[in-house]
Amino acid sequence: MYRLENVSKSYGDSLVLENVSFSLPSKGLVAIKGRSGSGKSTLLNLMSLMEKPTEGRIFYKGVDTLSLKEKDVAAFRSYECSFVYQHFNLEEELTVAENIELPLRLRGEKNQEIIGKTHLLLEKFGLFEHKNKKANVLSGGEKQRVALCRAIITEPKVLFADEPTGALDKKNEKIVMDELKELSKDILVLLVTHNEKIVEEYADHIIELSDGRLVSKPLRFPDPEDRLVLRKKKSNYGFLSSFLGHNYKGNKLKNALSLVVGAIGYAVLLLSLGYYSGSQTKLDEERSASLLYTVANVSKKTTYAIEGSPLSLSRTLRPTKREVTEAFKGLDVVIGNDYSFFLPTYNAYESNGFPKDPVAFCPINDLSLKDREKSFLVEGKVPTGESMSFALVNEEFEKNLGEKALDKILSVKSTTKVSEGNETDEVSLSFNFRVVGVVHEFPFLNVPRVYYSYPALSKEMARTKLPNISKARGEPVSVASFVNEASPSSEYSGYSYLTFFKEKDMRRIEEIGMKFGDLSLMSDPLVINQSFMALTDAFAGCLIPFIVIEVLGVAFILGSLSYSSFMERRKQAAILSALGASENDRSFLYEGEGFLNAFLASIIALILSFPMERILSFYLKTQTGMGSLIQIPYFSYLGLPFFPVIGIIVFSLVVALFSSSLPLNFVSKRPLVEELRDE
Repeated sequence: MYRLENVSKSYGDSLVLENVSFSLPSKGLVAIKGRSGSGKSTLLNLMSLMEKPTEGRIFYKGVDTLSLKEKDVAAFRSYECSFVYQHFNLEEELTVAENIELPLRLRGEKNQEIIGKTHLLLEKFGLFEHKNKKANVLSGGEKQRVALCRAIITEPKVLFADEPTGALDKKNEKIVMDELKELSKDILVLLVTHNEKIVEEYADHIIELSDGRLVSKPLRFPDPEDRLVLRKKKSNYGFLSSFLGHNYKGNKLKNALSLVVGAIGYAVLLLSLGYYSGSQTKLDEERSASLLYTVANVSKKTTYAIEGSPLSLSRTLRPTKREVTEAFKGLDVVIGNDYSFFLPTYNAYESNGFPKDPVAFCPINDLSLKDREKSFLVEGKVPTGESMSFALVNEEFEKNLGEKALDKILSVKSTTKVSEGNETDEVSLSFNFRVVGVVHEFPFLNVPRVYYSYPALSKEMARTKLPNISKARGEPVSVASFVNEASPSSEYSGYSYLTFFKEKDMRRIEEIGMKFGDLSLMSDPLVINQSFMALTDAFAGCLIPFIVIEVLGVAFILGSLSYSSFMERRKQAAILSALGASENDRSFLYEGEGFLNAFLASIIALILSFPMERILSFYLKTQTGMGSLIQIPYFSYLGLPFFPVIGIIVFSLVVALFSSSLPLNFVSKRPLVEELRDE
């Protein structure tokens, strides 16, 4: 049945077997004897294909075993051979019946047949009353009988017995050896032992080793006529899944740690995506949420080179009205004078007679807000008509005021002097605005603002005369005409024109930029939008290395836990390999734990992310005034339904694949058979 030709085995510089040759029959009890360390167990491992020879060839039923693929080797150990060890190598946490059934479960035999065969063996070896006991509570003799039952339940052609009686008393020794002798009438039994008495009493043939060399006369038997035909072995994933569940329960602490680490890591990924998505959505919603969004100052910058210097000077001027009209040709725009010299944007005021700190007083073209696409009003009403008697305020103003703003009278006064030639006029303006409504605006970097009617201001400026300058000119001169005729470089011009756009046109301007040739637009809301976008992009950019580090950290922790778990179960993996478990079986069991953790962690992360999204959004609202800054797009992203949900699960499994398989592949390079050695 077996034929060994010049077989040698070394581990590094240590030669364990040297040039061993013999052949064996298809049945009988062959004893392999020799002192400890002579290579007996190594010879069994080579013949059982648990290890490969360094040199030489091993034939089984006429087939060179080195030509067998990994799946064929697993099938060989599953159907052709079995093992009995000195130290039993049972699964201590499984019951007696489960240990005996294990090899048949691995090769996927029918449940009814497995139970029937197991009961017969339990009764034959007096173990029936112990069938539901775990192996770790059995005596040595009982354990060896269980190991023997496990070995013979597969009906092997070859049984390897490595010191099977070394840990037994005389009574149990006889039980085991009598059974092995009985089995040897039909199959080949290879027995490793130090016990000369057993050899003399039971052995049909003897192989003696000394320092790795064959010292007995080589056995010679002809090759059998029937050649090796291996049955196809398929993985029994039903059993492997239950075995995986058993292992998973037995490793509660590490698996709990894996779940916590994974769940936190994947929840952070979801929240990061939620922030990126939510901040972009919020900006799209809020970017035009300012009454000043459609208002912009248009100015012109002129640059002057400094002779003999790389530096240059720039000067801001008011462009001509024609230049402004040409620049915005095709857009619906109202162009007006900038009266900020006479009524500054920031002014102190009185509320119902009580002095207050300066706030922004901003003119808009339509105080009724009919030209806007959305509703801003949160309290009160919008005025109709054009009058300097009414105003709207934003929520930030009301917060700054510290009380309800509706119906408050806001009194503003401004006194300025203008000169032309030798003539000077003093312009005194006084307005009493009644607050008729409170509006909501984009809260990012928002300031207290009071909005009044620009057309009403223009009429007021047209009515306000400059008597001294009028007298000198010999014609009526109003503030409006004076500003209109002012030099582009004069402070009276405000160095700009005020422009009032339609909302859709301002969106186009925001997309293409705020430069139009030599002209540039200045708009507080656009600057705030750009600042918010820059801050969001910067934060999103900071999230990328954080996410990379976080993912690597999760992968490292999960990989370490997988490595640790596998190292604790190396003996289990070796036992399963000896019973016919394939490499795929072992991968399913020991990488499957990592995949199970990854899947459960991603589900927990999805569940946790929902309340965490709400909590963090509430916190960010208290800091920025904006709600819903974190919006995890569970149901759709990039046009793909349930992309974040599916994506985080798939991503977690990919992380598990690398974090589990890489360390396990590294560990698997060390022969598992070392865990089974008895000498």
